Amino acid sequence: MCWAARISSAQGFVDVCVLAHNQGALTADQAAEAKLVATELQGDVVDDCLQMFGCSGYLWESPICRRHADARVQRICGGTSEIMKEVISRAMHR
Repeated sequence: MCWAARISSAQGFVDVCVLAHNQGALTADQAAEAKLVATELQGDVVDDCLQMFGCSGYLWESPICRRHADARVQRICGGTSEIMKEVISRAMHR
């Protein structure tokens, strides 16, 4: 699937989750799904972008290097992707 389609799909899902949160209807498993989808997609996109910069992409002075570090942290902060998968799987078994 192309990046534009994946990003649009993720944005749509996150938007729905924000509306549910504003109405007090967002469940923990929906929030976990939104975080998992958004942060994994962010990491995938930034990883591909980093490849275009080659070795210079790993220099801290490079903007893509900082974005790569930020994307990596997002997969950890607020619960790792593995924990998000646990939350989602528990909800599926109810």
